Amino acid sequence: MSKLKKFFYAGLSGTLVLAFFSCSKPPAASNPYAQQSVQPINTGGNGWDTGNSNGNGTYFDPSNPTQIYDNNAPTGAVTGKVVDSFTGMGIPTARVEIMGIRPIIFANTDAGGSFIIPNVPQGKQTLLVKKKEYTNLNNSSNIVVNIIAGNTTSLQPINLIQERASISNGFVKAFDGFINPRGLTIQRSSNEMYVIDVIGIGGFWSFDRAEIKKINSDGGILDNFASKWISTDIKNIDIFRFLKKSTGIAVDSAGTIYVADTGNDVMKKYAPTGKYITQVKNQFNGIFDISVLNSGNIVVSDPGNSRVVIMDSSMNVKLDNILGKSASDSVRGITTDNSDNIYVIDGGAKAGEVIKKFDKNGNKLKLEFGTIGGLEPGYFNNPTDIAIDDRNGEMYVVDTGNNRVQRFSSEGTFLSEFGAFGSDNGNFNSPWGITVDKDGYVYVADTKNGRVEKFMPGRFGQN
Repeated sequence: MSKLKKFFYAGLSGTLVLAFFSCSKPPAASNPYAQQSVQPINTGGNGWDTGNSNGNGTYFDPSNPTQIYDNNAPTGAVTGKVVDSFTGMGIPTARVEIMGIRPIIFANTDAGGSFIIPNVPQGKQTLLVKKKEYTNLNNSSNIVVNIIAGNTTSLQPINLIQERASISNGFVKAFDGFINPRGLTIQRSSNEMYVIDVIGIGGFWSFDRAEIKKINSDGGILDNFASKWISTDIKNIDIFRFLKKSTGIAVDSAGTIYVADTGNDVMKKYAPTGKYITQVKNQFNGIFDISVLNSGNIVVSDPGNSRVVIMDSSMNVKLDNILGKSASDSVRGITTDNSDNIYVIDGGAKAGEVIKKFDKNGNKLKLEFGTIGGLEPGYFNNPTDIAIDDRNGEMYVVDTGNNRVQRFSSEGTFLSEFGAFGSDNGNFNSPWGITVDKDGYVYVADTKNGRVEKFMPGRFGQN
């Protein structure tokens, strides 16, 4: 009888495996390393182990999945955990394989991301970690471990990154439930976000009334305030102090909220519970944005008076205008970083000076970049807001007129951009506000699409 050869294909995370089998009975295989009963693998039709009753330490010899091998060589074990590099959570069903050993030795991680592989030959071995829709970080592609006979070697967490995160600021999720969201800010300790939403009520009262929505990092609305008609406490009835066309919002470390109430030309202050506290007029004219320093001082952009003001925590003016001779009626969004540096958007500045940086005392620093007009990197059309990623100092600028967000290094070098006009996920229609949480996730108020969009941190390799 002639030997007919069959062709077999299995896909392992994009890896092409070619195996040729003879119709005649194959010779008995032997494994010099382990005496291990090997169970058939359930690939679910795609070459991936979808799990079986053995749990961790499942070994697979694709040529003979039921064979029992002899072992006389010294072995040890290796154990560890595979985690998502951004969330820190364990990744289940990731495949951890000992490279260069045949028959193949591997384990699948459990629900918490942990694994253990026993009966690994002693000496230096290399682990290969794979998971669908994940990719390896630079230091996790090949992990070399020294196996000692009779011992179990424990590894540091092995980090994987979601493939969509390898694309700079890949779209994650859209948060609905908004009318015209504008400014937004996040309290990093709690990851709770506050969004100014211009809601209006139509008819005689259609003067762009606004409210504040408090949401979590997954978009769930926790509270809303500053637009209540009725309250058991007459001092808390908001009908007498409705927000109007409000644009900017900030929150301090204690949870106190400050709002640039643009249409009323005042700054308003609310307790963490949403209860109104007070307001400050200070002759504001078209007040646009607010940010709070770690010291408790407050920074306010006031384009109608061509200034950026620094106030103390009691809202008394400390410095009337940090712009000095560069006073501009086109100042827009402002923000601060962990070192209390102040960043200002000046939409009327000359070429190369649209984004400006100051220290906490209002002294101008060397960093400035950006030009108004055009679609090239570093050019803007009506930029409205700016945010800092405190992990690395990178800057995100909302380029409203171009329906995109541009990302820059801490030195002002263009890194990437995302967004385009439209209503699909990841697109924008007149975006306005932006903020970045402690893990680097980016949130953008997509104003005319009535939503807030969440994006992945910047490309890991560039960070």
